[in-house]
Amino acid sequence: MNPRRATAEDLKRATSVLDAAGLPPLGSDLPLANILVALEESEVVGTIALEVRGRVGLVRSAAVAPNHQGVGLSLLQSLLARAHELSLRELYVLTEDAEGFFAEAGFSSIARDAVPPEIHSTREFRERCSDTATVMRLQLATRCV
Repeated sequence: MNPRRATAEDLKRATSVLDAAGLPPLGSDLPLANILVALEESEVVGTIALEVRGRVGLVRSAAVAPNHQGVGLSLLQSLLARAHELSLRELYVLTEDAEGFFAEAGFSSIARDAVPPEIHSTREFRERCSDTATVMRLQLATRCV
């Protein structure tokens, strides 16, 4: 299963995966180019999204259907490739239950007050995630030209 950019139809089909993970549906606030899905036949079995704020990004809507564990890593790798295309310098994620997964991918836990204003001002940070969510950061390698 190779992740790909989502279509408008994929957003509708991703709802069950996000519901099962206790996450809100993907909104229209993100460009489709920054939403990735993994499919099995025509069924969405995983999703991940990137909210871009200047040179930093917020990982959102990372969810995989229970019977498709293992898809998450390839979704995250594809998202990291997208972040590099956009020349982002850092990624952040708020998580209630996937600290181990993101730590294995190189993210480190940080204090909520260490989050830059670009991320702090997102609706996800201010309204959707509880104050008990773990905040994690990944510093991306910069390329010299």
